[in-house]
Amino acid sequence: EVPEGMQPFLTIPPFCWYDDKLTVFYQRQYIDSAQRFSEAMRLTNAHVEALDMFDSLANDPDLHMQMRLQPGDIQFVYNHSQLHDRTGFVDWPELQRRRHLLRLWLSMPGDRELPECFKQRYGSIAVGDRGGIIVAETTKLHAPLCDYQSR
Repeated sequence: EVPEGMQPFLTIPPFCWYDDKLTVFYQRQYIDSAQRFSEAMRLTNAHVEALDMFDSLANDPDLHMQMRLQPGDIQFVYNHSQLHDRTGFVDWPELQRRRHLLRLWLSMPGDRELPECFKQRYGSIAVGDRGGIIVAETTKLHAPLCDYQSR
């Protein structure tokens, strides 16, 4: 969904120095997808080469770690300084074995300041009052929690 008054793509730079801290916001799919909109900044060959190099480094097994979450595991990731991704998966056909992944965005008091451009992603950049995905007031959120073992 595109919030009212917003563009259908983000213009946050992948790397942003602000208040003496490097903030990273990188999702290659977002960058490539934005190219379908005429209003988006056009990627040059140099941009694409730089993004390809960054992808190559991020996917180099010597420069990243892999982990497999098990039932009951919790993973905390600091979005502003750590890159993270999920690989594809094939879910189990049996309902009681299916994956149930919940995401919680925490906005901690005392966190780093973010530049203005991050408002388009978080709505607010006020420390302690940012995070999540901007949705319309009429959007109904629903995350069913149930005990699949009892089914």
